[in-house]
Amino acid sequence: MVIMTRLFVIQHPIIMMVLFLTCNEQPDPGNNSQEKNCSNLETGQKGFIQLTKKEEPGESLVIYGRIIDQKTDQPARDVSLFLYQTDSSGIYNVSGGPDEQARIRGTVHTNESGCFKIKTILPGDYPGQKNSRHLHYVINAKGHKEIRSILFFKGFTTSNITGEGPLSVLDIKKDKDGTWIGSIDIHIGETD
Repeated sequence: MVIMTRLFVIQHPIIMMVLFLTCNEQPDPGNNSQEKNCSNLETGQKGFIQLTKKEEPGESLVIYGRIIDQKTDQPARDVSLFLYQTDSSGIYNVSGGPDEQARIRGTVHTNESGCFKIKTILPGDYPGQKNSRHLHYVINAKGHKEIRSILFFKGFTTSNITGEGPLSVLDIKKDKDGTWIGSIDIHIGETD
């Protein structure tokens, strides 16, 4: 009994220190499993969309992220994300139809983790303009008002587009294969 008491007394401070250090660890922002989950989506999985065919002219672009319900601060699943953009020469549709009927367009629904991943090309500047590259998106989520907005790309837009207000500016970087990659969490808030 005396031996057990001494072992407990000696180990008790050690156990307390281990528990204290373990419980007070800060999460590593570079080790975000949600972010990895979204970036790893592939063809055939919910949340993934390939907007362009592989032979589409232009620089490859991958955008991934989550849609977050601002009220609950939780990922929003099964949210509809309609996307449309210009081709690499800045044209939506050669027949001149409405922009929303762009040749490069599609709809994806977020998965159970609120994730989406878009594979496309970097949209071209409008003919005769510079630094106007962007992607349109329309979000529809049950119980929320529809959101229509534009996603611009840092380095490919004018300085007056700041990402404040309804517009977003995504910082994209080239990976080792030459694909532009960026991630964004989009917050939905207003309810019907």
